[in-house]
Amino acid sequence: MFKSMSLAVVVVGLTACGSDSEQSAQCKSYLACIKATTPQISATAEVTYGVDGSCWETADTARVCTAACTDGLTQLRGQFPDASACK
Repeated sequence: MFKSMSLAVVVVGLTACGSDSEQSAQCKSYLACIKATTPQISATAEVTYGVDGSCWETADTARVCTAACTDGLTQLRGQFPDASACK
Protein backbone atom coordinates (compact mmCIF):
# COMPACT_ATOMS: atom_id res chain seq x y z
CA MET A 1 0.00 0.00 0.00
CA PHE A 2 2.77 2.46 0.83
CA LYS A 3 4.31 1.97 -2.60
CA SER A 4 1.01 2.93 -4.20
CA MET A 5 0.50 5.92 -1.94
CA SER A 6 4.00 7.26 -2.63
CA LEU A 7 3.46 6.78 -6.35
CA ALA A 8 0.20 8.69 -6.05
CA VAL A 9 2.02 11.61 -4.49
CA VAL A 10 4.50 11.69 -7.38
CA VAL A 11 1.77 11.55 -9.99
CA VAL A 12 -0.22 14.34 -8.32
CA GLY A 13 2.64 16.68 -9.16
CA LEU A 14 2.28 16.24 -12.92
CA THR A 15 1.32 19.34 -14.85
CA ALA A 16 -1.65 19.66 -17.16
CA CYS A 17 -0.99 19.30 -20.87
CA GLY A 18 -4.52 18.66 -22.10
CA SER A 19 -6.38 15.41 -21.73
CA ASP A 20 -5.23 12.64 -24.06
CA SER A 21 -6.49 9.60 -22.17
CA GLU A 22 -9.47 8.35 -20.21
CA GLN A 23 -9.49 6.79 -16.76
CA SER A 24 -8.60 3.11 -16.97
CA ALA A 25 -10.78 0.31 -15.66
CA GLN A 26 -7.92 -0.70 -13.36
CA CYS A 27 -7.93 2.73 -11.73
CA LYS A 28 -11.71 2.72 -11.36
CA SER A 29 -11.40 -0.57 -9.50
CA TYR A 30 -8.48 0.68 -7.44
CA LEU A 31 -10.40 3.79 -6.35
CA ALA A 32 -13.42 1.70 -5.36
CA CYS A 33 -11.17 -0.52 -3.27
CA ILE A 34 -9.45 2.48 -1.66
CA LYS A 35 -12.81 4.03 -0.75
CA ALA A 36 -13.87 0.79 0.92
CA THR A 37 -10.64 -0.03 2.73
CA THR A 38 -8.57 3.13 3.24
CA PRO A 39 -10.95 6.06 2.96
CA GLN A 40 -8.43 8.41 4.57
CA ILE A 41 -6.44 8.47 1.29
CA SER A 42 -9.46 8.48 -0.99
CA ALA A 43 -9.42 12.21 -1.75
CA THR A 44 -5.73 12.20 -2.65
CA ALA A 45 -6.13 9.12 -4.81
CA GLU A 46 -9.13 10.65 -6.60
CA VAL A 47 -7.10 13.73 -7.57
CA THR A 48 -4.58 11.48 -9.22
CA TYR A 49 -6.49 8.42 -10.45
CA GLY A 50 -10.04 9.78 -10.75
CA VAL A 51 -11.86 10.65 -13.97
CA ASP A 52 -10.36 14.15 -14.05
CA GLY A 53 -7.12 13.11 -12.38
CA SER A 54 -3.62 14.04 -13.43
CA CYS A 55 -3.08 10.51 -14.71
CA TRP A 56 -5.10 11.04 -17.84
CA GLU A 57 -3.29 14.10 -19.18
CA THR A 58 -1.02 12.14 -21.55
CA ALA A 59 -0.76 8.62 -22.85
CA ASP A 60 2.54 8.15 -21.02
CA THR A 61 1.15 9.14 -17.62
CA ALA A 62 -1.92 7.00 -18.28
CA ARG A 63 0.28 3.92 -18.78
CA VAL A 64 2.26 4.62 -15.59
CA CYS A 65 -0.91 5.24 -13.60
CA THR A 66 -2.67 2.15 -14.90
CA ALA A 67 0.30 0.05 -13.84
CA ALA A 68 0.30 1.75 -10.42
CA CYS A 69 -3.42 1.07 -10.01
CA THR A 70 -2.94 -2.57 -10.92
CA ASP A 71 -0.14 -2.92 -8.37
CA GLY A 72 -2.04 -0.97 -5.72
CA LEU A 73 -5.16 -3.06 -6.17
CA THR A 74 -3.13 -6.25 -5.84
CA GLN A 75 -1.62 -4.94 -2.60
CA LEU A 76 -4.98 -3.91 -1.15
CA ARG A 77 -6.50 -7.26 -2.08
CA GLY A 78 -3.74 -8.91 -0.08
CA GLN A 79 -4.35 -6.66 2.91
CA PHE A 80 -8.15 -6.77 2.75
CA PRO A 81 -9.03 -10.16 1.20
CA ASP A 82 -12.65 -9.98 2.36
CA ALA A 83 -13.38 -6.51 0.95
CA SER A 84 -15.99 -7.02 -1.75
CA ALA A 85 -15.11 -3.69 -3.40
CA CYS A 86 -11.60 -5.03 -4.10
CA LYS A 87 -12.56 -8.24 -5.87
